[in-house]
Amino acid sequence: MKTELPEELCSDEAVCFIADRHHVTPQQLLRHFLCGEVPTNAAAPVRAAIPLEPNEIEILKGLSELVKESKLTNIKAI
Repeated sequence: MKTELPEELCSDEAVCFIADRHHVTPQQLLRHFLCGEVPTNAAAPVRAAIPLEPNEIEILKGLSELVKESKLTNIKAI
């Protein structure tokens, strides 16, 4: 099952930078981070896991929380 990822998170400059650094797409990075999915077409060393650094984890946590809060705000406003 594929998880739908927010477009604003996939296109975020920091997400794109971290993904590029690990030779995966932003979608693969986010699926790994949010759902624990491992990219199947990633470079061999990355295949087992994406070795995120502590600062990268914090950046992704912060961005994903902002997106969640934004979606909740938008839902409440409807």
